[in-house]
Amino acid sequence: MKRIILALICCAAMSYSCSEDNMGDTELSSSKLIGKWSFSEIEAPNATGNLNLTNQLLSILVASGCDILNYDFKTDQTVTASFRDFSQTGNSVNSAGSGIAVQCPTEVITSTGVWSLEGDKLSFLDANGNEETVTIQIDGDTLTVPGEVINEENLAGTKAIFKKQS
Repeated sequence: MKRIILALICCAAMSYSCSEDNMGDTELSSSKLIGKWSFSEIEAPNATGNLNLTNQLLSILVASGCDILNYDFKTDQTVTASFRDFSQTGNSVNSAGSGIAVQCPTEVITSTGVWSLEGDKLSFLDANGNEETVTIQIDGDTLTVPGEVINEENLAGTKAIFKKQS
């Protein structure tokens, strides 16, 4: 009887230790964040009106090779953000009558800061001492952040998807 109880305890301990190891694989670590991440899409399943139009325009720009927003997270806890200046975006009407053509802005604005990661909370501290914290998810080479990171007014309630480049 003692052997059976001992065997059950050993089995329970091993299964518990295996489940602990699996849990560790899903936790975020700084090493998973290191590298260059490029914006790829907005996840907005129920988008309507201006949000739907914004999502469509962003999708078209990304598909055409327009680098809208990049983050480069370095091992020394610094981050460089590069983004297109959309205040200078040119647009025109397509001659084929298919709507407005929006060009990728040529001017790129770059800012630097410091980052830290605690659990799934990513914090940025910019050169002016402003801090912003967002909840993130990393799944392989996909980084998901709240859409407000890109545009606070127009993308509230959405998710911005970034793909790892390096």
